[in-house]
Amino acid sequence: MGRVVAIFDVDQTLVRGYTERLFFCHLLRRGGLAVPQAWNFLKRLSRNPRNRFRDKSYLGGLSVEDTLRLACECYENCIAPRLSVPGLACVREHQARGHEIVLLTGSLDFLLLPLKETLGAPWLIATEIGRMDGHFTGEITGLQPRGENKRRLLLELAGVHGMDLRLSYAYGDHIQDLHLFRAIGNPVAVNPSWRLKRLARKYRWPIRYF
Repeated sequence: MGRVVAIFDVDQTLVRGYTERLFFCHLLRRGGLAVPQAWNFLKRLSRNPRNRFRDKSYLGGLSVEDTLRLACECYENCIAPRLSVPGLACVREHQARGHEIVLLTGSLDFLLLPLKETLGAPWLIATEIGRMDGHFTGEITGLQPRGENKRRLLLELAGVHGMDLRLSYAYGDHIQDLHLFRAIGNPVAVNPSWRLKRLARKYRWPIRYF
């Protein structure tokens, strides 16, 4: 039998709120992101809202060292206090059963490294941003873990590490997690959006509220 894992989305599942939005605001407050740069980024998003999840241009040109420091600050001050107590208890329940934890999220990888360490999760799959000469490029490298890409990235990880996805669990809140749910034996809708709730009822997936 292969490894049994429990895969957790982060935003609105383990964390109340959206971690990258919290980070964006923290960068502004702490001076890590200039107001004109932030304003230009938001104007671009307003012109092309469909690109809002892929556009990371606000990070372009920022010092990697300074940004990582601010990311740690943001996690400690803004994200950690929003961790769901029932969500953390669910993680610990799986670990007590010998299941290994995978964090699978569209948020930024460097922002959620402290969460990976806090949970003792062996794997974090998240959005990676290119780096050059000590600065972020503002471009995504590799597949961004959203929608179908979540499934593809999980299948790749499972193949390398011998995971038995038929016996494994996945927790997510959004219709974007549907592709992931269809690749797993035990999907669980957490704080689900109305579309995901409707599908969870249709397929009789458990619904939980963290």
